[in-house]
Amino acid sequence: MNRIPTFEQNRKRLIKKIIAVALLVVIGIVFIFAVRHAINEYKEQKYLETYGQAAMEVGGHTVTYDVYRYFYLNYRDDYIKEYTIDGVTDTDALDAAVRARVIEAIRGLYGTVSLAADYGITTSDGDVIAAAETYIESMKNYYTENGGNYAADLERSYLTEHVFEFLMRIDALEDKLFDALVASDGGIENNDEKVLTVLLGDTFVRAKQIFIENDKGEDVEANRAIAVKALEEYKGGESFDTLIGRYSEDFTMPADGYYFTYAEMIDEFERAAFALRDGEVSDVVESKDGFHIILRMPKDGAYITENFADLKSQYQSATFYSMLESRANMLSAVESSYVRSLSYEEIK
Repeated sequence: MNRIPTFEQNRKRLIKKIIAVALLVVIGIVFIFAVRHAINEYKEQKYLETYGQAAMEVGGHTVTYDVYRYFYLNYRDDYIKEYTIDGVTDTDALDAAVRARVIEAIRGLYGTVSLAADYGITTSDGDVIAAAETYIESMKNYYTENGGNYAADLERSYLTEHVFEFLMRIDALEDKLFDALVASDGGIENNDEKVLTVLLGDTFVRAKQIFIENDKGEDVEANRAIAVKALEEYKGGESFDTLIGRYSEDFTMPADGYYFTYAEMIDEFERAAFALRDGEVSDVVESKDGFHIILRMPKDGAYITENFADLKSQYQSATFYSMLESRANMLSAVESSYVRSLSYEEIK
């Protein structure tokens, strides 16, 4: 005769089933995590094999290949026309020019990192990370809302998620560093009276120019001759403003001319302008962009007062980027043997 299980026996059997099910669930969870971990390890390994290799050492920091590649391929696209004649590209010359520009750009990034470290600011700061993540999330939302393809656009720009996040952290780091530098005793003058003294002093100048641009394909010597003719006409008594209207191709110059300090203009223009006294005109000055004839002008106190907020911001920004450039120039920057071994065609 079969015995009817007692309540206690049923309870024990139920507990055993629950335990068995729980074990299966745990095993399933462990399995899922193991699979995910294996996938992540595989992805990390593939990343290290492709984009994660050391490409440069800059000021004691290791730069990964994907960061180097991003700059290299974008500068390559920018410069390639300059090194292509009749459909043939001088890849050796192009490669050398691009590498030099990449080193300069990456050194600039780490100039920011290095200077920020002096003020206890790093790319690992919570607010720096949060600012970068917020921007990235807003970009993803924009693409989602407008039917774009975020991942495809990253790829078209030669960006990986890692590089994009890194660049956004540098941007956030730069903003935080600027705020620290313009704070009281931060390194960039913020007191209005003292800034006004700077604007009225010798490190801030006003100038106008007649600019003859060397557009692609133009005869450089013919442009030089135009600049020489304009200067001769000025010396012959023609007004500078008339000659600006007649010859100059600087269509964005303000009517009052440029007010600027160091590190705002191209080097040749800056050196010539600061070498002049008020009312003096330079000889023809040649730069990579074309030819300049520069008139140093006395600063207008009323103009400075009226535009003080903009000029103060301009002065602070110019000082900030001059500090970053100075720090960047102090950093060693060396390509890794891996990058040096890659040919022009292999960086892709």
